[in-house]
Amino acid sequence: MGNFSDKIKIVYLTFVIFFALGVLAYLLDTWGVINMEEYVPFLEEESPLVAEDADEPGLLEWERLEKEQIRIEEERIKLEEERLKLEETLAAIKAKEEELATRERGVSEERQQIAENKAAEFQRAEMIRNMATRMTNMPPQDAVAIMAGFSNTDLVDVLLQMEANAVQAGQQSIVPFLMTLLPRERAALLGTLMMDEEARRLPRTDIGEADSIQNDVATDGEPAAIEDGTGDANANP
Repeated sequence: MGNFSDKIKIVYLTFVIFFALGVLAYLLDTWGVINMEEYVPFLEEESPLVAEDADEPGLLEWERLEKEQIRIEEERIKLEEERLKLEETLAAIKAKEEELATRERGVSEERQQIAENKAAEFQRAEMIRNMATRMTNMPPQDAVAIMAGFSNTDLVDVLLQMEANAVQAGQQSIVPFLMTLLPRERAALLGTLMMDEEARRLPRTDIGEADSIQNDVATDGEPAAIEDGTGDANANP
């Protein structure tokens, strides 16, 4: 009877020891000190693997979205660079258009100015021709009275036109006679201006011919009257 009690105690003590070792192993495994699955293969559970496999598609989708976001940002940066380049190009085009518009306005203004100058020259030439015709046909004293109100430039053009009209009509010019009716100082100045204007209207290659024409005019007696007036002016200061 006593031996049976000792056996029970031994079995009970053995059970307690194994139970305590199991609890200790469980606690150590729970705390992460040891991994019981490495020592006891049947304790390995498949459920965590299933959970990991179930979570893997979500992780892959997240990574895909992250990569897509990165690509979007890169494309946005490229698009911004293209926009800046386009703005620079548009600014250059606008500046060029403004430059061309300014040049076009300049050309238009120059054309308008040339047209106005031509119209003014034509109007003045018409006025000179009409005045030359009127002065040729009016009494000399009236013509001299009108000549007194002319500027030297206009009067020179009128007198030259009168001479040209006389040559064209094959008549004697009355310009030398009208010059004798003018004050001597002005007659001398007009004679010089007329010769200078005739020389200016001739081509440069015909300067010698212009001198010959001036000598012929002097021989005809026109400047003679002016020279006489000038000489008298010098004689009587």
